Amino acid sequence: MTPQDNWTKTWTFFEDAWHEGNVRMWGPRTHALWLCSAVFDGARYFEGVAPDLDLHCARANDSAKKLYLKPVVSPERWVELAKEGIKKFDGETALYIRPMYWAERESPWIQSHDPESTRWCMSIYEAPMRPPKGFSITLSPFRRPTLETMP
Repeated sequence: MTPQDNWTKTWTFFEDAWHEGNVRMWGPRTHALWLCSAVFDGARYFEGVAPDLDLHCARANDSAKKLYLKPVVSPERWVELAKEGIKKFDGETALYIRPMYWAERESPWIQSHDPESTRWCMSIYEAPMRPPKGFSITLSPFRRPTLETMP
């Protein structure tokens, strides 16, 4: 059994084409792999709709800017790709839609990345929704990190 064998049906738009399966895109020198210069925003498709897909796609670009990546895909293009990719599935199964950006190369300072090396893909895969049952919530004793601790 290979790692490829356990994935649900997946389609990924990468380097100007759709590819089936869990596409290999990173190498050991890819900055995002070892220093986490990657962003995504996950959207869902279920029961024939993808709620707020446009907002998820816009957020992916906003997140890229905040991490000093260069967003090269417009939110409108992300939405077009998502709609195109959704058609590759049966229309019945719930999907997870993931537009992503990452830095391929480091800058001259190694730990920081080169925004000009930003790469991207959109991955869409079968991801069943949990049954709509109730759940419990509580107020967390923790707080979000403050702005001065964030990039």
